[in-house]
Amino acid sequence: MIQFWFLSIAYIVFSALFILVDIYRRQLSFMLKAKSRIREEEKKLNLYFLAGIVIAAGTAILPMRPGPAVLGDALPSALCLFLAFFMRLFYSEKNRERASQYLTGNKQKMRRLGFACLAAALLHFLFPSFVLL
Repeated sequence: MIQFWFLSIAYIVFSALFILVDIYRRQLSFMLKAKSRIREEEKKLNLYFLAGIVIAAGTAILPMRPGPAVLGDALPSALCLFLAFFMRLFYSEKNRERASQYLTGNKQKMRRLGFACLAAALLHFLFPSFVLL
């Protein structure tokens, strides 16, 4: 379904920008306010988490045509689900200190993850009818 296709791309790009905002602070300064709101307000983080799960389920069950009826877009669906849990665990109040220590020590891994998410979103955007397994 086209709605879940668009929502999955938007969710993946938005999450990738969240991941990259700590590394490219000046270039992604427009994301600082959104990141601080999700990080500070537990309700918005929970809503973002639930939106990721719903988008992942919708993308898995209702893929773009002519894909298979179930799991036609497995890569974007799995990526949305992974990013939902990643954001929930990384930005929750309990793990804030651990997450900041992880970020300072593993900037290269976070950069790779952010760019891999952007590449997957670009691939999903350019080739919507291909089955991404």
